[in-house]
Amino acid sequence: MSYKIARKVQPSACLCSFSSSGAGNVDFAFVGGDFTPSISGSTITLGAGYEYFIASYPSASASVATAYYTILNGVNGASTSITTTTFMSGRDTTFDSLIAESTDATFQLYSSTALSSNSRVEIWRHAL
Repeated sequence: MSYKIARKVQPSACLCSFSSSGAGNVDFAFVGGDFTPSISGSTITLGAGYEYFIASYPSASASVATAYYTILNGVNGASTSITTTTFMSGRDTTFDSLIAESTDATFQLYSSTALSSNSRVEIWRHAL
């Protein structure tokens, strides 16, 4: 959570889709929003000077057991199992936050199986 919580901020947001053809880091694609993050295949680079809130919504096949985790600045998060195949069901949402004070931050997502292009990530940011 923000260390400047009492300060009024005007957040901006963007939406990206992601998918993978098998196990490994997913590939991202920008969909739209108030800002455009730098995307290079499986890595989203988030600019310095912002606090970020990230919500990931994976979508997988019902016939395959899938686990995934987010990777913030090269550090793996906790693994989560996907329990449903519907887009933005709320059951499989992962939330992350990070502060990129003086250097850019990176975001990646690993999946143990293929994920469909219905998978989404919302990124909210506000200036520090």
